[in-house]
Amino acid sequence: MIIFLTGLILAFEPAIVASTLKPKVVDATKIEAALAKHDPQGTVDRIFVHGHLGTLVLRDRGGTEIDLETGEIACQPSTTLAVYSLARRIHKTLLLEDGGWGVTISTIALLSLVVIGLVMGIRPLRNTVSGWHTASAWTALPLILIAPLTGLAMLYKVTFSGPEPIIAADATPRSIIEALRIVARERDLSTLLTLRLRKNGAEARFIEDGESRNYAVSTGGLVVKPRNWPKLLHEGNWAGIWSASANAVTSLVLNLLLSTGLLLWARRRLRRRNLHAAP
Repeated sequence: MIIFLTGLILAFEPAIVASTLKPKVVDATKIEAALAKHDPQGTVDRIFVHGHLGTLVLRDRGGTEIDLETGEIACQPSTTLAVYSLARRIHKTLLLEDGGWGVTISTIALLSLVVIGLVMGIRPLRNTVSGWHTASAWTALPLILIAPLTGLAMLYKVTFSGPEPIIAADATPRSIIEALRIVARERDLSTLLTLRLRKNGAEARFIEDGESRNYAVSTGGLVVKPRNWPKLLHEGNWAGIWSASANAVTSLVLNLLLSTGLLLWARRRLRRRNLHAAP
């Protein structure tokens, strides 16, 4: 239930970002000034740009939030970003120190329940709890299967994508500011979602026609990276509002199935207990 509810919260994020995108609202000089002020040693290796909120977040989601207009730490951090950050943490780790195993067990359990449901077959569709349970399960079956399968693929780094572009060592940006200048030279920073330095080079993530696309950053420019379809499908950021809506429907159906399944199970247990207790 926790994973389903946090998934429902996170499903709205791509839709909000895609629908509130405005061109030319993020200035590269303001980001550079904020980095120079709040990271004079140049230790930051990742930034998140929220053009629709006018803020910059350093290092990690839920990290230091800077108002791009003033260059100061935001007096009132965004409640929306805080909710998304907490929901993402719970969804990925269940707030456990090594939460990957907990999410893995939950995901495998969900797939097992789907298999059991398929074996049980279609029951008569009536306006009852059992009828709604069966109808929603069979109607949304593809979405129900996609969610756990893509989640497992993300956990075990399965991407189904081609080889990564190779960037020469001497063409790799040495700092986040250098990478930012290269990105600003080629793109409107209002479409930039994240920029990070990795072991094998710098990577930028943009929103393009509602889809999140990753690019390798080199001194020669941006090089598109292959799509990671399990990640795109699971996060619902491959078609803007439409893919986000599909994820929201999936989360709602999963919550409905779990609730009605528990109710049906509880009713049967109570009925059996009453039969045993009868004279």
